[in-house]
Amino acid sequence: MSTRFDTYLQVISHADKFPHEFDPKNPDEVHHTIPFRLHPHIVGRVLPSTLPPLIEYNDAQMPKPFEVVEGEYISFASWVDTFDKRTQVMENLLQTWREKGTFKVLKGWRNEIFPVYGDASRSDNVAFVIERAGTPLFGISQFGAHLNCYVREPDGSIKIWVGRRSRTKQTWPGLLDNCVAGGITYQATTKDTIVKECDEEASIPSEISKQARNVGAVSYFTYTEHGLVPETQYSFDLELPRDFVPTPRDGEVECFYLWPIEKVRETLLNNEWKPNCALVTIDFLMRHSVITADTEPDYIDLTYRLHRKLEFPTPHKQVAARAPFVVTSTCQQQ
Repeated sequence: MSTRFDTYLQVISHADKFPHEFDPKNPDEVHHTIPFRLHPHIVGRVLPSTLPPLIEYNDAQMPKPFEVVEGEYISFASWVDTFDKRTQVMENLLQTWREKGTFKVLKGWRNEIFPVYGDASRSDNVAFVIERAGTPLFGISQFGAHLNCYVREPDGSIKIWVGRRSRTKQTWPGLLDNCVAGGITYQATTKDTIVKECDEEASIPSEISKQARNVGAVSYFTYTEHGLVPETQYSFDLELPRDFVPTPRDGEVECFYLWPIEKVRETLLNNEWKPNCALVTIDFLMRHSVITADTEPDYIDLTYRLHRKLEFPTPHKQVAARAPFVVTSTCQQQ
């Protein structure tokens, strides 16, 4: 039986567990990560246990694609100076490790390409792209989109649609999940990701899913047996019609439950949720005044911990120019 939590702060700490401060005396290797640098930026972090295979690979290449200063940092060699070169270097490395079975995480190869930010010379700030399965090996900051689906009862109360992850999934099998969620691949938008995942995971048609509203984001830094996982999840809310029932389609979700708030709270504290999805759900409960400043003693700390400031570069979005606005006033001019 998994550990039960006493507070929502413990639920968040279960996900956001990468050290906020490094302790050089702590033997755990998460306290001794090596920065992956690109010019002035840190674009990732590497565990000490990942270095020997990286050095072995690097020494076998001519010219060497990486500069490795043990105990200090790794970076691309000076000749790896463009988006295409960086992308190709990372692909060659991960494909070699995959063929040799160097890291178990690469058995979960997804053919999904994630952007890595940090090249300000490009309008999108993308320095290179990388296969999703390889991101934990380099502590690459990932971005996803999660959807809270809910219905409002005639008495004004809220019920939340909760997914049960397939028990055959490679990651977090059988745990509870947000209704819809997915990683944001290269050149995909957050809204496109939500609409796509709504169709694939829950059979929610686009005329409904397009009504989902982006309501914020949560950020955290965790780690698993496969490596380091700093993540930011864009949060979306969607009020579904009371007569609509999400239906699993692609096999990633086993079933959906429509639960009252108290059942959701109970399962959060019972540690029944995928850790990052628990954070998105706590954020939903705070925004809908289920968890309030007058009823939750850790309210401010919850707010801080749901929005961890990560050290990595972030996306730059191109937005359309806003139309000029007109001001209407009932005040008399002085």
